[in-house]
Amino acid sequence: MGSVKALVEPELLTWARRTANLEPLAAARKMKVPEGRVEEWESGDRAPTIAELRRAGEVYNRPLGVFFLAEPPQGFETLRDFRRLALGVAGEWSAALHAEYRRAHDQRDALLEIAELDDQSHSHAWRLTIPDDDVVIARMARDLLEEVAPLSPPTPAADEYAHVAYWTAALEEAGVLVMHTAGGRVSTDEMRAFSLYFDDIPVIVLNGADFPRGRLFSLLHEYAHLLLHTAGLCDTRTDQRATTENRWVEARCNALAAEILMPTADLLNCALVTGHPTGERWTLDELIDAARPFGVSAESFLRRLVTLGRVPLVQYTDFRDTYRSDGVERPKPGGGNFYVNKARDLGKGYVRTVSSAHGRALIDSTTAATYLGVRVDQIADLAARARLTGT
Repeated sequence: MGSVKALVEPELLTWARRTANLEPLAAARKMKVPEGRVEEWESGDRAPTIAELRRAGEVYNRPLGVFFLAEPPQGFETLRDFRRLALGVAGEWSAALHAEYRRAHDQRDALLEIAELDDQSHSHAWRLTIPDDDVVIARMARDLLEEVAPLSPPTPAADEYAHVAYWTAALEEAGVLVMHTAGGRVSTDEMRAFSLYFDDIPVIVLNGADFPRGRLFSLLHEYAHLLLHTAGLCDTRTDQRATTENRWVEARCNALAAEILMPTADLLNCALVTGHPTGERWTLDELIDAARPFGVSAESFLRRLVTLGRVPLVQYTDFRDTYRSDGVERPKPGGGNFYVNKARDLGKGYVRTVSSAHGRALIDSTTAATYLGVRVDQIADLAARARLTGT
């Protein structure tokens, strides 16, 4: 069997290698085949054996069946692409994005396996029966998350990390796996967030390189996608009109996220808004102060004021033109602690579930370490960083 040739399209082999971010020589060495062999496969001069194809699947992290497709999959795996990409690059995405997509599925599979071993059903608290009115949908979603939230709501003086922690923990408690791209590998120009819709354990993946306030808005934006059963790959920006079906869905999810985070009544009744004459231009400092209690960015707050008719659209477009290049906020420096970053990227709820299963001897140490991507002696320290806190 090992010498039987695999009748596969050479371009499938090229696609699998490139999406694994490997050069031909590195791929050949990982597969323990002669140098130049990978190039021969991809040029069509030589066909791999079934045994070699299996090794290629292991190295490229692809199932064997994918190599027998007629052509490489297009776009972001099976994920609907809501991004606004430049003409001619639609559907292109990096090897790092491929890897994060597969990691999301792997982590979800781990949770499904643990739940089966534990003979537990999955929480479906995140789901809603959707009415026609989006304002009502947003209110229902906010009420739901506030009811299940395991953390106390952030105070008006709380920093942006407390807001991210609060809403993340609420979604985890409701049955959603929330993760971050690891180590800033994926540029925010390529992706702000994506979501995977499943009845059991849907997934939200945020870009770890994004600002915390940006991640917060993306988190609720992706939750809106789950509620509407329209999960996909997003940029979540709010500065263009909805001219296509995809952009209309994005605009709707933006509006739902804004209403959840900044309810109309709460925003219009806050002192900084009631004391500010309608239509008068807001300064940056005023926007930052007004946005802080909601945990959102100055830009998101200003866009909300436009939606509610408090300022003209031109103020928002002027703001975007002024601050697009250098931003209004900066990520905090540092943040180099391995366990802090690892817990965030995996998702604290995920780490708690795996470490709990390990502590109850539901899974062994090797399995737990594999699920968490750490050594066995690191499990306890990682679990400590994943405890429920407001940061």
